[in-house]
Amino acid sequence: MASQIEKYIRVKSFFITTSMNKINIWELGIKISIKPNKKFLKDINLAITKLFKSKEKFYNLKIRYKTQIPYQTFKNFLKYSYYNKGCYAPLNSFLLCCGCLGISKIHLQQNIESYKTQKGYNVIVSPILPIKITPIFDMILAHNIADGTVIDSKRNRQIYFGYRQFDKEVRGLYIKKIESIFGKIKFKKENYFENSTRSYCPPVLSQLFFSTYNLNKRSFLSKRARIPIEIMHKNKNFLLSVLLAFIIDEGNIDSTLINISLKNVNLTEDLYKICIKLNYPSKFNIKGEYGKLYILRGGMKKLFKDYKKLLKKYPEAYLGKSHKKIEEGLKIYNRVFYKTKGNKNIILKMLELEDLTVNQIANKINMTRQGVRFHINNLEDKGEIIKKSFIGKKCILYGIKGKC
Repeated sequence: MASQIEKYIRVKSFFITTSMNKINIWELGIKISIKPNKKFLKDINLAITKLFKSKEKFYNLKIRYKTQIPYQTFKNFLKYSYYNKGCYAPLNSFLLCCGCLGISKIHLQQNIESYKTQKGYNVIVSPILPIKITPIFDMILAHNIADGTVIDSKRNRQIYFGYRQFDKEVRGLYIKKIESIFGKIKFKKENYFENSTRSYCPPVLSQLFFSTYNLNKRSFLSKRARIPIEIMHKNKNFLLSVLLAFIIDEGNIDSTLINISLKNVNLTEDLYKICIKLNYPSKFNIKGEYGKLYILRGGMKKLFKDYKKLLKKYPEAYLGKSHKKIEEGLKIYNRVFYKTKGNKNIILKMLELEDLTVNQIANKINMTRQGVRFHINNLEDKGEIIKKSFIGKKCILYGIKGKC
């Protein structure tokens, strides 16, 4: 009972503390370094001169006993030339300075050109602040649960996400998702993810996912990962975005069926519960160590309709090649051959002319692959057709028995 109450409090406090799901830069909970814009530096210098006559007097009266930063370093933070050398200043120093001058934290936030973690390499330029917790934010997290790793460099740096993805288009979309939430990322190695199967989410950004949902490194272990309870209580678009991430990374689309099979039964069941919440007809079962989720034809049709609406607002949610597969699968039900009687005879006549695979037959007569397999198995059991050869390792060519 106590754990349920704690979960309820955590869910409720999450929505209160994020103030309409927006997070300011000073709320990130880690050491941040910033580069303020030139106009803001000019304004802050004018305010110091007007109120205290000199920077040294201001420092001695207001700053000296609240920081370990020496005067010369503090003075450099107020020069734009300091940032032209590629240097960054601690956010806390500017928050202290602004507080003493009566300048709001919001005004400071609006005038940040770029920021990064202290000692970090990757920089967020033209940042989007405050950071908004949108469905894409949760979709990024879901990608890292499904196909990500938590990297701990053990060099006095924050842990961060690495996302393994062999599809170049989807890999690029992962970076676009991150940039749609946080702003443009300037990586240490420009376009590094073009030549690598792993994309990285910089520590300054990765840490926000941990703190928002009270996660740690163990939360992403393949056998114990779960969808955070806070997300399970969110609205339709947030839940859908999580499901889409798993379809991209772990889904298998076969005609009008989406199958997600994970070696984590509880996580698979979380996805099944999302399908139930979204009213997507689906089935869940356990086979050995695996949890298996099947989103059925009606569910896939409804999911795709909801997804296209989401896509208009968040184009970064694009499914890539899975979009095309679902679209083609659903088109089957609008085609002439779909409900034609005697499909078995049509398939038999086709095989009299040439040897074909299940996929080739399905494409030619606009039928589901499951339906073609059903007829192929029946014809093979009756001895009317046989396996002739293979295309690659798995695609079987079928033909008429005795026909060369």
